[in-house]
Amino acid sequence: MSSRVSSSQKIAPAPVTPHIPWDLSCLVLYEPLKPNYGIQQIRVGTDGGNRFWAPPNRKNAYIREKASAQLFRWKGGRMTSITARDLNKKDSTYAVATIFTQYPDTTHLLAVNFDAEKKDVAEENGGWKVLSFDYLTRPGTQGVHSSVSVAGGNQQLAAPGSPAWVPQLLPTIYDYKPRANLPRPVSAGLIGNLALLFALPAFSAQPSSLSHVLTNFIKPNKWHRHQLQDGRESYQIRR
Repeated sequence: MSSRVSSSQKIAPAPVTPHIPWDLSCLVLYEPLKPNYGIQQIRVGTDGGNRFWAPPNRKNAYIREKASAQLFRWKGGRMTSITARDLNKKDSTYAVATIFTQYPDTTHLLAVNFDAEKKDVAEENGGWKVLSFDYLTRPGTQGVHSSVSVAGGNQQLAAPGSPAWVPQLLPTIYDYKPRANLPRPVSAGLIGNLALLFALPAFSAQPSSLSHVLTNFIKPNKWHRHQLQDGRESYQIRR
């Protein structure tokens, strides 16, 4: 799935935490990408003897499902569904990400910070990257931010994730792992790449529920846990 963030205004990173103002406004476009195995055969990677499905790394090996694309406006910490008629000619792309789930081989998410149908992943990024994090300490507090990235230095959160968004926004495999002889850190929230952040809620429920999830369970300063069926199984691409 490709997530694209556009804006006609200057925008700043959007945290999933109540400690930083949500004073940005932008458009968010969700476009499903389906591998075209007639162009590039199924790719399988290995790690420790385990085999994992991997998305195509050639830009012409995708089919963009434009009929299933959905457009939203993020403003005041809320999502609202809009149509192409609401677009402004001055809107420009701020951030793009393509993200795939590897379920059921693993619950890891693979991502790149561009549109995989526009650029060859192998040439632009050296291959798909496991979603990862950088740790950023909040000045003057004990809180630590987990900054979501495709090039972070850590594959687990910096601190125990809130039960409100683990495992719905992030699979449990990404949750904090206690470290021997080190104090338990305090989570200051999830921040980072806007396109990646906005993509995460899409995997929390079935594709048909995308609009319902985004407009009802993302509210100012907080993700609200829902009871809908997990969507990662539906997003998996297989033979």
